[in-house]
Amino acid sequence: MRYSHSLRLIFITFLLTGLAGCASQPPQPLQIDRISPEQLAALVPPAQSTLTLEQVVALSKQGKSDAEIIEAIKQSQSRYSLTPSDVLSWHEKGISKGVLDYMQQANALAEQNAIADEINKREKARVESDARLKRERDMARLRSMDPWFYGGPGFYGGPWGYRPYWGGGWRYW
Repeated sequence: MRYSHSLRLIFITFLLTGLAGCASQPPQPLQIDRISPEQLAALVPPAQSTLTLEQVVALSKQGKSDAEIIEAIKQSQSRYSLTPSDVLSWHEKGISKGVLDYMQQANALAEQNAIADEINKREKARVESDARLKRERDMARLRSMDPWFYGGPGFYGGPWGYRPYWGGGWRYW
């Protein structure tokens, strides 16, 4: 009875030790590099218009179609940052809804492209940093596998490091 009790105790001890050895660290949370509102404002290119809204109104009043006005805006590479109240007031002045919609969509697309470029730039820098760290780690591993590598006093076998001998292997002297 006493023998089986001690065997059980030994078995439970080994089982708990084995389970403790299988425990692992929880994964590190993903760190997101956030863009502050100030950085976002600096990233988004300001709206630039070489073709003014008054000129767009004049084109509309001349009877030009939406496609012709949009093509003129594209060729001038103009962007307009309009608030909803600005959109209403310019519509009342004579700019059609299709042209105003294009202006809003073009501005939103330019903002999205600027943000995507910044995200891609940061991701590329992160990937390059990870690759550099991996290269450094691999080089450190390769250096330590070199048979002539000496890591300093007491490194694997005494104060003088590895010592080769004529027998074809390694021996510590």
